[in-house]
Amino acid sequence: MENKPIIIIGAGISGLTLCLTLLKNGYNTLLFEKESEIDQRGAGINISPNGNAILYNLGLKDKITNLASKPTSVELRTFRKGIIVAKQNLNESCEKFFNYPFLQMQRKDIINILKAEIISIKPGVIFTDHTFESYSEKESSILAYFNNQKTIEGSMIVGCDGINSSVRKIMLPNSEVRFSGIVAWRGLVDLQKLSKSTRELSTTVWMGRNSHFVHYPIKKNKFLNFIGTIKKEKWEDNSWHQVGTKEELQNDFKGWNKTVIEIISNIEKPNKWGLFERSPLPRWISKRAVIIGDASHPMSPSYGQGANAAMEDAIVLFRSIDESKNNTQQALEKFQRNRKRRSDNLQKSSKFNTGLFHLQNPILKLIIYSGLYILGHLIPFILIKSRWVYKYNAFKVKLK
Repeated sequence: MENKPIIIIGAGISGLTLCLTLLKNGYNTLLFEKESEIDQRGAGINISPNGNAILYNLGLKDKITNLASKPTSVELRTFRKGIIVAKQNLNESCEKFFNYPFLQMQRKDIINILKAEIISIKPGVIFTDHTFESYSEKESSILAYFNNQKTIEGSMIVGCDGINSSVRKIMLPNSEVRFSGIVAWRGLVDLQKLSKSTRELSTTVWMGRNSHFVHYPIKKNKFLNFIGTIKKEKWEDNSWHQVGTKEELQNDFKGWNKTVIEIISNIEKPNKWGLFERSPLPRWISKRAVIIGDASHPMSPSYGQGANAAMEDAIVLFRSIDESKNNTQQALEKFQRNRKRRSDNLQKSSKFNTGLFHLQNPILKLIIYSGLYILGHLIPFILIKSRWVYKYNAFKVKLK
């Protein structure tokens, strides 16, 4: 675009996906990451059919499936007695109805695959140890300023720099995030350390009071990934991520069923995240800058759509650029027009799922759980509810 590079800030999933797509289509692009190594925090992630539609179309099918686990089903269970409230076949149904599978991976695997693919196409476009500080927009270009006194001129800046996005803070200085009142515990457990009954479970969501616990196998069933969320009054740490202790984790899920207790007792070093949220923003763009992924629409992990939505953003932004030729403003407006409503709805649905998994009122629980149980025996309720999410193909959806 205009022969100046598209400057990407942040080498997470959205930034790497965008960089790879642009390079594959002949665009000049540079990617800058503040860390000395590409960030690989986090444990497992869900790649649902809408995400795999992207990865497969980027030519990464074999590399992804060689490392991913493929769950047969998902179960919703009560936290203490383990009663199955709802169960849904996943992959047989996903491939039949949505053309792509539902996969579960270690976050660092997908990061490494994307990074390696970029390097194989054009080495030298990823720069680490570059902390983005500010930008200034001109009539025909934009300048990005970094802490090492480097200034880069480009056609646009794309903020892929996460929930604490520096690009967003410059574009929308009053758009602060707030603690959601929920802390998420994450970790990995060697599956061989667990009992046979636990190893044989597919993806499971244990629903508690103001809390829930999810686990599923990753890395071709070598490890069990878990995420446990629990309501907390406050998050005191300045960082959104920190190392926790097994004792604190055990205390947070004291009294839960034996499967959850077994998983927790076998974790060596749990990590915890403060989950932060922000109401949908009025806009994601300025004249020559745009924010995508968590920088623009952070969402609860309860729908497993954070990474998928970030990849969708990257592809729709690429397509908007491609269709708008040399008109940067037109490209950014097209991107925002085609992504904002869906992303806002994904944020709301993710928050709704958290509320569903955290029900406290026993009467409301009985009513809702009974309804889920009955519906689940009549129709594929979970997939029907998620059809609008999973059927989306960012490469094919018509842009307005």
